[in-house]
Amino acid sequence: MAGTAPTAEQVLKALGSVEDPDLHRDIVSLGFVQDLRIDGGAVSFRIELTTPACPVKDQLRAQAEHAVRTIPGVQAVEIEMTAKVTASQPLLGNKGVIPGVKNVVAVSSGKGGVG
Repeated sequence: MAGTAPTAEQVLKALGSVEDPDLHRDIVSLGFVQDLRIDGGAVSFRIELTTPACPVKDQLRAQAEHAVRTIPGVQAVEIEMTAKVTASQPLLGNKGVIPGVKNVVAVSSGKGGVG
């Protein structure tokens, strides 16, 4: 079947309609859409979430696939779901509470009560 291949602009515009229900912004402006590739009518991309345990991961995938399939010329959609977990920053930065002490070990008896 001859047809015009979709463009990256069309795909990104369609994905712009997919909103993260927790963050109330679309997945394109949040920077979740990565590695967009178009090969004729085949569209593939990665949705990179902020946590691998995202409770709406399947919902976002389904909405993204539906949005892309509505574009004329799209014959196949492949979506890879990933997560980029950023390392947390120490609350005190590199500054320790006690000068010269690098590590603190907490010791507990584990008795669980008084008496």
